[in-house]
Amino acid sequence: MPASSPNDPQVRPSLVDSPVRAAMITAFILRLIPMLLWIDKPCVRDECTYVDLASSILAGNGVIGTNGWLWAPAYPALLALHQWLFKLPGSVEIGQLLVATWCVDMLYRLAAGEYGPRAGRWAAWAYALNPTFIFYTSSLWSETLYMGLLIGAVLGLKAAREAEQQGSLLRAIGAGIMLGCCVLFRGVATYMLPVFIAVLVWGRVREWTAWKQSIACAIAAVLVVAPYSIYATQKFGALVISDRTLGQMMYLGNNDFPPITFDYGNGQLSTRSYERATSTGRAPCAIGGNPVEKDKCEADHGVAWIKEHPRTFLQRIPLRVAQLVTPHTFLTRHLRWGRWRGVPDWLDEVLIVTICGFSFATLVGGTIGWFTRAKGWYAAGSGLIVLYHVAAIAVLAGLSRYRVPLEPLWLVHAAAFFTDPKGSLKILANGSTRSIIGVFTTFFLIVLMLKFLPAGWPWWREW
Repeated sequence: MPASSPNDPQVRPSLVDSPVRAAMITAFILRLIPMLLWIDKPCVRDECTYVDLASSILAGNGVIGTNGWLWAPAYPALLALHQWLFKLPGSVEIGQLLVATWCVDMLYRLAAGEYGPRAGRWAAWAYALNPTFIFYTSSLWSETLYMGLLIGAVLGLKAAREAEQQGSLLRAIGAGIMLGCCVLFRGVATYMLPVFIAVLVWGRVREWTAWKQSIACAIAAVLVVAPYSIYATQKFGALVISDRTLGQMMYLGNNDFPPITFDYGNGQLSTRSYERATSTGRAPCAIGGNPVEKDKCEADHGVAWIKEHPRTFLQRIPLRVAQLVTPHTFLTRHLRWGRWRGVPDWLDEVLIVTICGFSFATLVGGTIGWFTRAKGWYAAGSGLIVLYHVAAIAVLAGLSRYRVPLEPLWLVHAAAFFTDPKGSLKILANGSTRSIIGVFTTFFLIVLMLKFLPAGWPWWREW
């Protein structure tokens, strides 16, 4: 299926395209229902920490460390703003609802621009119906907003590449602003700027416009992040760009105990089990007060552990990636915990199977689609963004939550596969170097996803 031109008359604006408009309405309704049914649900784990950080901001204490972690500031600040305006931090879910609905439109535009309007509609509906995406919209985790910013930033890169000379810099600045916001929401995005520059100059290395766009994008991203970075650096006495959590992640992943995750069935869900696991490794750094000093201490100890155990470190990489790509999500955990009160047992089971189905369709279908259909700037950009995040997790500690914002970018390639599966499989079997790499990559991805598949069912739990 050839990629459609941005000017292809068949690629209609999403609000004019009836199936996409219906997908947006469906996405809105499906996300609104759990918000209304469980409006008084209690916070869970990191959600509670976000609320506490928001309270600290409202109390005039600014951004603070929590249990040695210095988290990225944007989401707690946004919760604080909603608490101040509406007396309820949970009102941020309304904004998340609007962003999630907007994501349907953005994914349609990405997929339709790359693979045609049929693929665009498939991607729009797949996003709208995905139960995990629905779940995060009605939670106090930052995934939905980070996802929207990331998709928006990639669309900004697309607009910059396709713009006429007059508006190209402005669109590149827009992409840079979005990237800067990503950094303030999630520290893992801190070093993603080189990827954005690579996308802007992809296939245009000799064009001065591409380099001017890259400079404009970089300056915009830096200017968005700089005010907070200067504030936090002065407050904590050491360089802070967005967050300082590397050391804590190294403590969880590069220690004598196996890398710790908090997914259902393959993680330490209770305080007691967590303490039992961590008691077998090195003790955390006993530095109180300054989270930056603690982070540095933990990072130094983590590096020392890697040097002492290089083979174990390398052997754990597949485990960390398996934790990242487990077909279950936090929604599985909440259903097994009974957090969605009133849901009948049979619906729990249907939802858990559906969660796994969407995970396999997105990750496996997207991987096949990338190797068989992807080309040009979006192939490079989506591949590099996903690879960057996976590499960061592979050396630290994996969690299904970390992959959620990346799935929509891969969903675009999955749409290419599922709208023409026979054609894609034919390409995958053609014996080219790319197809051979694709076969092996897909095989290992499926193996890693299957590792924790039984974890979602108490009667199964392991192979």
